[in-house]
Amino acid sequence: MAVDAKVLDDISERIASGIKMLGGVKMGAEAQIQNIVEGALAHFDVVTHERMEVQEAMLKKAREDLQVMEARITQLEEQLNSK
Repeated sequence: MAVDAKVLDDISERIASGIKMLGGVKMGAEAQIQNIVEGALAHFDVVTHERMEVQEAMLKKAREDLQVMEARITQLEEQLNSK
């Protein structure tokens, strides 16, 4: 993935302006920085942790279903071969 220099400059400016806005105010700093980072990451192809967990669960279920189907096919093949 090629990184656009303009996007990186925009990210830097947003973070710098966010830090300047916050000045000495500690309360709310994390939320402000998180918003800045989330906005910047929207330009990239990033997956959230929660979404990744959902995908992992779906993949696990698909693998389990595949194992059940493979066992059933093997059983049916054995029945056909025994006749």
